[in-house]
Amino acid sequence: MGIIKERGLAISTLKKLTEDPNKVLFIHYSQSNTFDDDDYGSISPIITSIVIKSLDGQIDQQFAIHFEADKADIPIDEIQNSYRDLELRILKAFNSFVKRHSDCNWIHWDMKNIHFGFEGIKHRYEKIFGNLNDFNEIPVNNKKNLFDIIEKIYGEKFVDGSDTLKSLMKCNSNNIDNNAYLSSAVESTEFGRKNFVNVIKSVDLKVDFIKKATNKLIQRKLIVSNKNRYAIFADTVNHPIFTFIGWIIGIIGFFLTIWSLK
Repeated sequence: MGIIKERGLAISTLKKLTEDPNKVLFIHYSQSNTFDDDDYGSISPIITSIVIKSLDGQIDQQFAIHFEADKADIPIDEIQNSYRDLELRILKAFNSFVKRHSDCNWIHWDMKNIHFGFEGIKHRYEKIFGNLNDFNEIPVNNKKNLFDIIEKIYGEKFVDGSDTLKSLMKCNSNNIDNNAYLSSAVESTEFGRKNFVNVIKSVDLKVDFIKKATNKLIQRKLIVSNKNRYAIFADTVNHPIFTFIGWIIGIIGFFLTIWSLK
């Protein structure tokens, strides 16, 4: 598929999936290699927190190990002894949430495989719970990768740097870094140090920006570092000023045509 068709498809997909704001959810999560025994977390990192927000602003849900510990009256200095049970609690709560919102569109940032993505969450659920009999999977067509959509609209390397979400956020924040933003590796380290508030703030910030970026993209106000040539052309001809000039030229042409008929 050519870049013109890919761009058109991406734009139409974005418009279609955001038609009903109360059916659009944004999700991101954190994970950590911290574990409480020799086997636990040795291969797949544990899920430490999941944040979900809705486009209409009615849902702002946070699932986190330290929240579950607080509910169970587990002291911070003993929390490492209960990570398995606490992770299972947030996975069950998330699974229940998915069941109630199975008809929604889930917009995410590159949650595309078992290393980091919906498959990773599914793997953790199966590993801890033992089976997938009660697991509620989000339909494939309902999972939309905002990274892919932006890439199809503006081309590869639309921002510089390996952490594309951070780079895009900086582009749309007057090139100012937000100190609350942590890379996935730092989130893992902070969790290991029991700095749970820093982790949940980082994940919440990411989900909030994914939501803002989607709105900006719909309004054609999203700022990226780099665009492919077709994107530059398309954005130029669709710019309000260019449209206004075209409208003026059209009016002048109309009156010149009328004048020539006299």
